[in-house]
Amino acid sequence: MSKMTERRAESKALKGAPLSEFGTGRRNFLAGAAIAAAGVVAAAAPARADAATPDNTGTAAAAEAARKGGPHQTPITVTEGPISPLDPEFNFNQTPGADNTAAIQAAITKAMTAPGGEVALPAGELYVSGLAVDYRGTPTQPSNGLPYGYAGPKIVGAGMRKTRIIQIAGSTKDIFTVCGQVDDKSGPANNNKATGVMLADFELTGTPGGGNGLYLRSLVNCEFRNLWIQKTGKSGIFRERATFVGGVNDEYSYANAWNKIKIVAPGGWGVEDSGLASIGGSMTNVEAISPGLGGFLLAPTNMTLLDCQAIGGTVGLQSVRNQNLRSVNSGLTLLNFRSEGSRGPYEIKIDAGISHMIVNPNFFPTSGASCLAVGVDNRGSDYYVRNLTVVGGYFGVIRSQFPNQKAMVLGSDARSTRFITPTIELGAGVDDEYALVTDGGYRSSFDLPGTTSVAAQGYTTQNRFADAVPTPAAGAVNEGWEKNGATWRKVAVFPDGHRVVIAS
Repeated sequence: MSKMTERRAESKALKGAPLSEFGTGRRNFLAGAAIAAAGVVAAAAPARADAATPDNTGTAAAAEAARKGGPHQTPITVTEGPISPLDPEFNFNQTPGADNTAAIQAAITKAMTAPGGEVALPAGELYVSGLAVDYRGTPTQPSNGLPYGYAGPKIVGAGMRKTRIIQIAGSTKDIFTVCGQVDDKSGPANNNKATGVMLADFELTGTPGGGNGLYLRSLVNCEFRNLWIQKTGKSGIFRERATFVGGVNDEYSYANAWNKIKIVAPGGWGVEDSGLASIGGSMTNVEAISPGLGGFLLAPTNMTLLDCQAIGGTVGLQSVRNQNLRSVNSGLTLLNFRSEGSRGPYEIKIDAGISHMIVNPNFFPTSGASCLAVGVDNRGSDYYVRNLTVVGGYFGVIRSQFPNQKAMVLGSDARSTRFITPTIELGAGVDDEYALVTDGGYRSSFDLPGTTSVAAQGYTTQNRFADAVPTPAAGAVNEGWEKNGATWRKVAVFPDGHRVVIAS
């Protein structure tokens, strides 16, 4: 008898079950090792008369040993290795192009409750109608306290372009769904949410008439990384938050992360929020290329995008007010966002929100769009864009090709918008940065490099503020530089129209 045969026979004898019940070789090895270790611990433990009595099953022995500080048996949990849909129990069909939805879904479903909870997807083409990590059919948890959500599995492929999940023609489903409890079962806190789910290292290819690449709802602390999503019937990533009833039920979507994701030619948006309530999280190196609609449609709260880009959509990024006005819309932060070739009127359009910040944006409006629009829909106070700050950035206006193109367009809903030293491409025949700015906002501030300079001695020169400093409302004083014939003077203007020259 070979050593391997002896080990298998030993494991079989220890377990007291048929060998076929052990699963894959890797899990056989792990289970056998744990069983053997348990046997060693049991042999080392002191024999006691009450160790095997049916009424206490060794509890008294363990307690007595612990009281005396002596050795006692510790339960051992076997954490299995990754589950594979190729395991015999799942009946994977190796025929090229075969529908393996059932086999892969069975592996995922098992991982949702198995120790270790990981599925290793093989390299190659995997044809499915739709897959899901979905807890809507499971028992609900308490409204608060432990266990703080469903412990989700890892679904990991062999590489971003190595494992290719291809949606079967004619399917109308979303390719991959991650979802906790919804509606009146969602609860007010972290419970009843999918938590800790990871999708990584594979490709999703959609089909005409199909759904979204990723449909995400009622989840927290999940991660999506190294994914390639292409040719989906709807949006590449769709984030739903349909239920928001303060203090009662809320389909949370916070503390989730999207890293290194490329979305190519989706039928809808690259990334789309439902717009019903605000959604948080972070995105790093997420690209939306040639979407049927726009790059990013966001209803953000504490949402950060780092080194993301959108190319060739109707708009690169649009930040909207959520329909549930009780859900606060705030804290969108764009760092090094690139928008290029948008087909609509704007590369980035900010419709609403509080304290958004855009740092070092890069605008390449090669299809004629103006670079940045803030509060241009004139919808009133519920849709004000308040305290938006833009720091630096490149506004690559091409006035020689698009004579009406603007760097910044501010509407009446733009409130206290501030621009700090952006670089605006003036182009041939344009020598005035303000000619590329439309300011219909309230209390806007422009610190443009062409109008402000700081000398080495420490003083600041403001070359131009406005052609005429306006008369303020009662109780206020306006101060600034205005033209006086061919020269400039700095004045203080009072509510009655009286002007005091400060400098000239």
